Amino acid sequence: MKLWLLFFIVFSQFTLAENILKRTSFLGFVPESTQSGEVVVHQLHPQGTAHALGLRVGDKLISINGNVISDFSNLLTELGKIYEGDTITLSISRDTSSLILEAKAQGKPKEKGKGYQVNYGEFSWQHETIRTITYLPEKPRQDGAAVLFIQGYTCSSIDYGMLPDMSLNQLLGQFSQSGFTVMKMEKPGVGDSEGQLDCQLYDFVTENKAFLAGLSHLKTKNGVSAKNVFVFGHSLGVLHSAIIAEQGLAKGVIGYGGVFKPWIEYLHDIYEKQSVLYWGVTKEQAKKNVKLISPFLTKWLDSDLSWQEVIASKVAKRVIDAELIAINEELIMNRHYNFFRSINRFNFAALWQKSKSHGLMLHGMYDIQAIDGKWAKNIVSLLNQNEGVTGQELTFERTDHSMLKFINSSDLMKFTRREVTDVGKFNQKIASSSISWMESILSL
Repeated sequence: MKLWLLFFIVFSQFTLAENILKRTSFLGFVPESTQSGEVVVHQLHPQGTAHALGLRVGDKLISINGNVISDFSNLLTELGKIYEGDTITLSISRDTSSLILEAKAQGKPKEKGKGYQVNYGEFSWQHETIRTITYLPEKPRQDGAAVLFIQGYTCSSIDYGMLPDMSLNQLLGQFSQSGFTVMKMEKPGVGDSEGQLDCQLYDFVTENKAFLAGLSHLKTKNGVSAKNVFVFGHSLGVLHSAIIAEQGLAKGVIGYGGVFKPWIEYLHDIYEKQSVLYWGVTKEQAKKNVKLISPFLTKWLDSDLSWQEVIASKVAKRVIDAELIAINEELIMNRHYNFFRSINRFNFAALWQKSKSHGLMLHGMYDIQAIDGKWAKNIVSLLNQNEGVTGQELTFERTDHSMLKFINSSDLMKFTRREVTDVGKFNQKIASSSISWMESILSL
């Protein structure tokens, strides 16, 4: 399987492993939908607890250990309480029958690599213990160069032992095979991370502080030179990279599938441009949608109104009735409303304009989420105005947000609609171009 952001294996949110933290269970199935509503089994993973339980395709989950499952997000929350070796009891609906299934929870497969070792570790930050996954090269570079990967906005785990061929694993694996020490980290409250924070409730500033702490932790690792550390930010991770670059905390930053505009303007583009380009919405309807949602976006993102005031407004009710955005109490797109409000208060253009780090911005021409490549060009233009740093932009044909390359746009849309699963392949040029660029910066 080569799927990244569009393919979901249901697994628990584990606690940190090795000698300190327990590892929670790996349920191991693909649901029919990760959105709101009932959870129905679409595909099974042979190493997961679902297989041990005897789940079948088409089974609908009712409850887990006595707790009702209302939707996919709720399932992930409940799974985070179950550890490897615990008894797991599922109530399901199969055809016209109600069944109770029971088994010991299976642990999630760990990542492995060729030409590098994968180390599962952790670091402490505030009241949190955060899972790290580090690729240690068998032949490390003499200059101690390293890379921190920063993921996008979701609260999904980035521990992909069950998906060894996915694009992210290939990207970071090739970095390590080239001698770079590579580290990725779970967000607080996600995966094996343990502590008081809930990923769906904290804001962007808190998340950024956690990544800054992770960057500091990477710089202390044996064999890593603090002055030769790079950051690879994917999607919303590019915004975290802007803060790191402005502070000069990395030798260089690489961004893929990012955003340049203020967040409220980006969301306007989602409704005005992305919907027309990819989802069959007419330009006329898109204009109507933008006119309808704009007042809501202003109240949500560009005000200090309480969420109760926002939701009670007439503009919010009109947006909800038109089904233009999914709202679940205080969550939008499975993050707290204040997460996106806090993003909108940053002037990322100003941060890039003050960057003390070199930058390489990468755009895939089939990147639906990024909409177009202007974000990369705009960032690079600002970088090249700075004294002492350089900016470069590269574009990859027929490549999507998850760095998969397709034969044509028809295959891309079939993949996006989940009509097919094995049509895209990791674009190897993203890895090779990034490695060449980092080597060129290290030689300056």
